Formats: sequence, structure tokens, C-alpha cells
Amino acid sequence: MKNKFIRRSKLTNWNIITISFYVVLSFFLLSYVSINKNCQDILFLYGLFTQFFLYSFQYRALRNFNYFLIWVLIGVLHFCAFLAFKNLPENVFEQSNIHAVKVLRSTLISLFLFQLLRFISLQIQNKELIMPAKNGATDLYDNRKGTILDVICFFVFLGVTVFAMTI
Repeated sequence: MKNKFIRRSKLTNWNIITISFYVVLSFFLLSYVSINKNCQDILFLYGLFTQFFLYSFQYRALRNFNYFLIWVLIGVLHFCAFLAFKNLPENVFEQSNIHAVKVLRSTLISLFLFQLLRFISLQIQNKELIMPAKNGATDLYDNRKGTILDVICFFVFLGVTVFAMTI
């Protein structure tokens, strides 16, 4: 069977639980950040964790186009939060003059980059992109060893995501 790039299926209970938990957590964290001063650490870690959580633990779920679209909506909301918080001086790290909220604008970039890397993996090796496991072990969901392309894609994702957070 040929791997299809766009697959639509019903969300699993775990997908619904994950999204629900994330939305509730986001609501409380972003509300807390908007009320309190000097929360740049929380804001930065929230955005950073989101992007690496998606690649590390949701890579299989993101193959479902319906689930991906929900995360795109969350990415749009992140971008709106970025626009709301970008001019607040309390969200700037004093030592480096980096704005903590920049990480929220790159959620969409990370999501589309993941799909691009997944497409490349399907075209080159006719296998879905996986998260490379430590010491050549099999991956968590697909029970296969990562290839050199999986490793390269991971480091490309890491590099582009970190770069997008800093510009």
C-alpha cells in the first residue's frame, strides 16, 4: 500500500483528551501571563514546549489531517497572542533583549515545517517521518528504527524552529 500524505480520519479519544488538556492549560497560562508582570519565562517555555511536544509526541497524530487542522487553529491563536503581547516590555528578557513572546509566532512555522519534512520522508524513503529514538532503538509508535533521513529531518526541524524563535 502506498503511503498517503493527506489522511483524514476521526479523532481518537486520546487526540480529544490531548487537545482539551492543551486548550485548558493554554487558557490558564495565557490568562496568567496577561494579568501578571515578569512572566517571560513561563511564556517562553510554554511556546517552546508546545513545538517540541508536537514533533516528539504528536508526530503520528499529526498525520491525520483533521488533527493537524486543529493544531493549525491553535497556531493561529498563538499568533494572535503574539500580536497581543509583542509590545509589552515586561516580556523581554533583560540580559539578552530577546522577546519571549516570539516563540508563539513560530508555532505555525513548526507545524508546516513538520508536514514538509513528512512529505520529503514519504517521497524519498516511502516511509512516514518518525522521531528518531535514542541509541538506534525503535520508535515509540511505528516500531521501526529511524533512518538517517529521520535524523536529518529532526535536526532540520530543531534548527529551523530555534532560528524562527530568535528572529
